[in-house]
Amino acid sequence: MTFQTLMLVFLTGVLASVSSVAQEPNKLNIPADVKPILKKEMVAIEKAMQELVSTMAKGNWEKTAEIGKQIQASYLMKQSLSAEQMKQLHHSLPEHFIKLDHSFHQYAGMMAHAAEVKNSDVMSFYFYKMNDSCVQCHSLYAQEQFPAFSSPAENHSVQQH
Repeated sequence: MTFQTLMLVFLTGVLASVSSVAQEPNKLNIPADVKPILKKEMVAIEKAMQELVSTMAKGNWEKTAEIGKQIQASYLMKQSLSAEQMKQLHHSLPEHFIKLDHSFHQYAGMMAHAAEVKNSDVMSFYFYKMNDSCVQCHSLYAQEQFPAFSSPAENHSVQQH
């Protein structure tokens, strides 16, 4: 699969996701001591997602699988939070957010497996699903950080010609 094809799949997924998200923003009630850890995790995931575009396009199966497994394991949150913080965080988050997060990490594991067996179509599909999860979550729960998602009428509709 060429880099251009991969990017086309990626962008098509973003557009499809943006057009299907809910209209009402949701506020997350994240404990203050957890917010910096969550932010670090999001930055690490963003960096990893960007690196995946390169490793996948180059056919670097081993590195792609490694990154996917790291994302699946949620490396910072699980390593940085106490059991009590994890419990508190889990109880403070909406069920839909938890489902999106779980799906995202599950897709990362599936993408890693596809890379291990060198199946570029399946690997690309799960990368798309990971990105779709990001778009859904950000558009619902992080509009302050991503203001482009804050105006559904202007930013969430796909214009038909």
